[in-house]
Amino acid sequence: MMTKPRVVHVYKDIYPPVQGGIERTIYQLARLCAPRFDISVIVARRGRGLGLRRTIEGSEVIEVASLGRLLSTPLAPGFISALRRSRADLFHFHIPHPTGEVAYLLSGLSTPAVATYHSDVVRQKTTMKIYGPLFQRFLSRMRVIMPTSGRYLDSSEPLRAHRDRCRVVPLGIPLEDYELNDSRRSRATELRAQYGQFALFLGMLRAYKGLPYLLDALARLPGARALIAGEGPMQPALREQAARLGLGDRVVFLGRVDDEEAVALLHAAAIFVMPSHQRSEAFGLSQIEAMTCGLPVVSTDLPTGVPEVNRNGETGLIVPPADPEALAAAMRELLSNPGLRAGMGEAGRRRARDHYRAETMADEVMKVYDELLNRES
Repeated sequence: MMTKPRVVHVYKDIYPPVQGGIERTIYQLARLCAPRFDISVIVARRGRGLGLRRTIEGSEVIEVASLGRLLSTPLAPGFISALRRSRADLFHFHIPHPTGEVAYLLSGLSTPAVATYHSDVVRQKTTMKIYGPLFQRFLSRMRVIMPTSGRYLDSSEPLRAHRDRCRVVPLGIPLEDYELNDSRRSRATELRAQYGQFALFLGMLRAYKGLPYLLDALARLPGARALIAGEGPMQPALREQAARLGLGDRVVFLGRVDDEEAVALLHAAAIFVMPSHQRSEAFGLSQIEAMTCGLPVVSTDLPTGVPEVNRNGETGLIVPPADPEALAAAMRELLSNPGLRAGMGEAGRRRARDHYRAETMADEVMKVYDELLNRES
């Protein structure tokens, strides 16, 4: 039997347990590419302690010991030796991840590498003035760079010098995981009975998600209710803001929810709201989750893939970022018009099915793997 080529993904975290979009994307790529490639994932161990090895869906996960995190970046010098010991035929980096990027440069390896370009480094602008030259050197080593949308490629300053090696590969999700079965239908009915008509946010509570603007918009919508599902560093400040605005039970912080509850919420909600206001929101996988479940989406006109996924007037409404008045107006329009919601929800289902399947994403990525590995052999 022929040995399968070994592809090693490199990022800071893995799903499960971390529920972010990049982590879920790596999980899906590992799952779907495993029949043809020997897949491993190198990540940083959360918290202090020795590195571990485990498996997820048959793929090896190597957790490198970490001394902690600075600006969300793992302090894990063991990445260098982990890369050297990986026996990779091809590395697949997920950007941004400075620890892995520097480790590759310092490793002395000539192993070919590709990168999925999820986002620029947006918030740490001062740090990027120092790190920028190293990052450009890292990008120059990538055989193929895969931004997730044409809009992000066009608007990313770091990618300008590398455009000839860029190939857009949109993200995707396993649509079958969001189908409405009997237990989810029952739970969705319970949620509607408990909360009535509601808008839903589902994701990590991070600064770039724009949730303060959602709360400000809700304050402009008497009687409207929003459920916020997820956890993250913004939660205490958001709770304080909700109390200050007097929103009471019109905003419900659900905390972290498991996958089954998340799908039930998506089928129970009236609309989905993603108010992100920074280009760290490069794509918005949660939009696809909502569209798959027939929810119209309200999202923002960022210079990223967000408005490529959610088409204004077709699958939902697009508003300017950081504009609670416009956000409130869009939410009001959809919440007050069941026919409009139904039409946009059905259009969203079709768009998710036609463009954003996990299988389509994996097929495109494997084409890149095949081209590079055949070229190297």
